[in-house]
Amino acid sequence: MTEKAEDYELEQAERNSLYREESTGSGTNEGKNDFWEVIDVIESLMKNENFSLENESSLNINKILLFLDNEISEDKNFTEAWLIKGTVFYKTGRYKGAIDAFDGALETMSKETSNEDMHMWKKSIIINYRYALKFKALALFKLGRYKEGLDVLNEILAIYPEDSEIQEYKNTFYTLEDENLITELSNIPYNYPKSSINWEYRGRSLYELDEYTESLEKFDKILELNPQDADIWRFKGSTLYMFGRYDEALEAFDKSLEINPKNANIWSFKGSALYMLDRPEEALKAFDKALQKNPNILEAWFNKGSTLFELGRYKQSLSAVENALRINTKDINALNLKSSILHKLDKK
Repeated sequence: MTEKAEDYELEQAERNSLYREESTGSGTNEGKNDFWEVIDVIESLMKNENFSLENESSLNINKILLFLDNEISEDKNFTEAWLIKGTVFYKTGRYKGAIDAFDGALETMSKETSNEDMHMWKKSIIINYRYALKFKALALFKLGRYKEGLDVLNEILAIYPEDSEIQEYKNTFYTLEDENLITELSNIPYNYPKSSINWEYRGRSLYELDEYTESLEKFDKILELNPQDADIWRFKGSTLYMFGRYDEALEAFDKSLEINPKNANIWSFKGSALYMLDRPEEALKAFDKALQKNPNILEAWFNKGSTLFELGRYKQSLSAVENALRINTKDINALNLKSSILHKLDKK
C-alpha cells in the first residue's frame, strides 16, 4: 500500500531548525549540540515514512520527543515538528499521542481556501496535510475507531479522489461499516443437527459467498496493521467457520482470546469450532467458560446440550436445553432438541 519513499518527503517550511546547525558557541547552539545524535533520526523520518525506530532505545526516543517539544514550545505553528512528533508516537505504539500530534499539525495548516487559491494550497502544503491525515487515520484504526478513521480518509479523497493508496485503505476498512455482515459474523450457527458442512451454505447465493471471501481478505489486511484487534480475529474466525474451515477458525478464536480472554461470546464460538472438529469434551469446557462469564448466551446452552446429547448424557443435556428455553421459550431448535432428549429418556 505504499508508494516510493520520495513521494512522502515532508514539505519543509522556510524556518526549519530540525536540521543540524553549525556551532558558534552560543548558548542556543550548545543546547542543540546535546541533540545532534538524534537529529539524523529526525531527518530520516522526514524523508521516509517507512524509516524504522525499532533499533532506537527508549532513551533516544524520549530525547527525540524532548527535542521536538522544545521546537514546538518556541513555535506552536512549526508544522514539521508536530508531524515528526506524531510519527514517533505512531511508530512506538502510542496512538492516542499520535492523533493529538497530527491534530496539532493540522491546526497549523490553513484549510479555508478559495477555489482560485486551491492550486497554490495543494502545491504548498498538501503533502504535509495528506501525511497528517493518513497517519491520523491509521492511528485511529489501530485503536479500533474505524468509522472515525474512514471519515479522516474521506478528507483526503475530497481533495484527491483518485488517490489509489488512500482508496485501498478505505476499501479495506469499509468492511467494518457493513453492519449486516458484522451482525451475522457475530452469531455462530447452531451446532444441531450435526452433519456435513453444506448445511451452513444453505440459502446462500454465490454472491454472498464471494462477499465472505472478500471480507476474509480484508480482515487479513486489517490484522497486518493491527494484529491485536480481538474483534477482527473473531470476525475472521466466524467467516472461516462459515466456510467449514474449523481448524483455522479455532486458531482465529484462540488469537482473539489471547487478547481478550474475558469475552464470553468468543469462548462460545471456540466451543462451536471444537464441536465441529469432533472434540466434544474440549467443546464442553469452552461452553462452560462462556456460561461462567455470561449465563444468558442461548447458543452456548443449546450447543452444550447438543454436545451432551451426542455423548449420551441425556439428563445433563436436558438441563442445558431447559436453560436455553429459559432465555427463549419459542426457540425451535431448542424445542426440537428437548423433544429428542425426552424421547431418549423414555426409552431408558
